[in-house]
Amino acid sequence: MTEFTPKNAAFHSLLADTDEGEPDGGSLCPAAAELALGEVADGVVVTDPYGRIRYSNPLASELCGSLVGLLPGQLLASSLLLYGDGGERLDLGLDSGVAAGSIPSRRELRGNIRREGGTLLEVSVVIHCLREGVNLKGYVLVLRHTSEVRRISSRLSWQSSHDALTHLPNRQTFEHALQQLLGSGASPRQHHILLYLDVYQFKVVNDTLGYSAGDALLIALTKILTRCLGEGDLLGRVGSDEFALLLRDCTLEEAKRIVTRLREAVNGFVFQWEDSETRPALSIGAVSVDHRAPPASQLLASANDACSAARDQGRNRVKFFGDSRKALAKRRESTWLAEIHAAIREDRLLLYRQPVVALQDKNRVHHYEVLVRMQGRDGDVISPGLFLPAAERYGIIDEVDRWVIRKIFRYMALEQSSGAAGFHYAINISGISLGDELFADFVLRELTEAGVAPSRVQFEITETSAINNLDRALVFIHKLRAAGCSFALDDFGRGASSLAYLRQLPVDYLKIDGSFVRNMLEDEIDSAMVSTVDHLAKRMGISTIAEFAETPELLEKLRLMGVDYAQGFGIAAAACLPEISGPRPSSSVN
Repeated sequence: MTEFTPKNAAFHSLLADTDEGEPDGGSLCPAAAELALGEVADGVVVTDPYGRIRYSNPLASELCGSLVGLLPGQLLASSLLLYGDGGERLDLGLDSGVAAGSIPSRRELRGNIRREGGTLLEVSVVIHCLREGVNLKGYVLVLRHTSEVRRISSRLSWQSSHDALTHLPNRQTFEHALQQLLGSGASPRQHHILLYLDVYQFKVVNDTLGYSAGDALLIALTKILTRCLGEGDLLGRVGSDEFALLLRDCTLEEAKRIVTRLREAVNGFVFQWEDSETRPALSIGAVSVDHRAPPASQLLASANDACSAARDQGRNRVKFFGDSRKALAKRRESTWLAEIHAAIREDRLLLYRQPVVALQDKNRVHHYEVLVRMQGRDGDVISPGLFLPAAERYGIIDEVDRWVIRKIFRYMALEQSSGAAGFHYAINISGISLGDELFADFVLRELTEAGVAPSRVQFEITETSAINNLDRALVFIHKLRAAGCSFALDDFGRGASSLAYLRQLPVDYLKIDGSFVRNMLEDEIDSAMVSTVDHLAKRMGISTIAEFAETPELLEKLRLMGVDYAQGFGIAAAACLPEISGPRPSSSVN
């Protein structure tokens, strides 16, 4: 552990402006200087000639008892309060009005820092005056415990409570600070907002550019977010690409303005790494915090749920959820667990199908997508939107997948044995099944036992599930494609990572996300998005399928655009699998 000395005080100049390019030969780059200052066993603060903070290392914040830190732009005199043994206030003497030549190059004060709770910490403060010729450029202050043992203890305390990469409070420390706020006996009129922030594009940067690039992105975003903080706000890193922000004494309207400021700050940032440029974004979840709030861990979980909901809707979204509303939704989901198990056991799941037609071949049915419903105990048909989210959330969606595969393969075998040529069917595969190393062998075994031609089978996987289980997804795809099955990448375009991963996924079809297709007649940007995806797919030898094709006018626009296939209510709604009897069904939809 290195001590800070006058020799290395010159590091301060390297931190003044990290945007001025590379340092001269023989000098440390700004990042190296900052790293060095972050690892010394003393608190270090760099100010301008007027005493405004330009930089402070993590230990300076630890000595001052501040989780937020000594923020750039603040006056050090109002952030670092130093008292003598008699309780009198000590003046740091950072006065630009004094002639630079009369300011000593080095002086030392001994005093006490008053921390939260009123405790006093005995320190020495060494103030170095920095000049360039006769001009005063600023000050470097070195804060040091008077006890060596306490200095080392302080350093270890900081390391255990902060994230080593971003120097922010870690999850445990943030949760502790939040719980302290809840237990402080606050007035019923006090109101706070807890934000949970997820960094969109972080996984793409990590996987395509490497972990060093991912680390650099997080450090850059930490600086951007910190500049948006108020004096009492607390920012912490609570996950690999997740931050939490506590806005103290903040109303909902004020929080909305702060969220807008955060989003605009990140939207204006372009992350450059070697020859690559990335535009990150934030997904933000928010919950209210008042005297009736649940424990800190539950608040963080609720804010995380809200953030997940925002992330599911696409980049740069915000969700404000009340905890009671979210808890109610969770309870409703949990009631489905027993019902799903019973439906599988009692064979009350139902298979539906929806046609996918060839736009360039008079809307001839090319294949059907297989969809699942549930028959309630009263005989009513239950929408998948009511029970499938619970199956996914609680990890039993793979049981539904296996039931669907067994049933549809048996149905396809009946089609073959009835003398009909048989249609092709697309089957949705969940992320859990995709990540199961035994699932591919299960599918191949069921195909063989049913005697179904693999060429009749297509599997649909979402880009999110494929990316989250990329290695397993590739194994699954290669095994089943080798057997003769085809693959479609569903909801393409919804995630920011689409293009980065498309080359790695050997798929035969791209299903253009319906959110772009539905409004493309009225929205030029959506229309351009559909056209761009179609053009890109054609260049890669991949066919395109447009979802949510709901009107004849939309179908005609897609056909003229060159999209290969479409499905939606404009063609036909999903319907039960027909009984296999009588003449072969018509193979076109007009």
